[in-house]
Amino acid sequence: MKNFPSIKKNEDFRRAYREGRKKVSRFFVMYVIENGLSISRLGISTSKKYGNSIERHHFQRRMRELFRASSDVTRTGYDIIMVARNESRQSDFSQMKEEYLKLLKGHDIFMESK
Repeated sequence: MKNFPSIKKNEDFRRAYREGRKKVSRFFVMYVIENGLSISRLGISTSKKYGNSIERHHFQRRMRELFRASSDVTRTGYDIIMVARNESRQSDFSQMKEEYLKLLKGHDIFMESK
């Protein structure tokens, strides 16, 4: 996966936590803040409380795929931070996608299909 638009810097995460808008669902917490760029970026946070490295990376792969698959209906110019909640460990991909799209709509960065 080349050049995935991800957030790596701690200061970007901290800014989103401090100044961004927060919405909570059953599976994760989504923080959204404008980034002033022409693209949207994704940041993923999974605590060690979530599980071992295999479980954490499994969540991260699923979130990257959700972000990629819904990029055509997501407004650009935003940083999106996803924080894992333990409930998502027992969920399937379709449930996570439904929750993800609902949170995008709640943040008003979801746009109808082109």
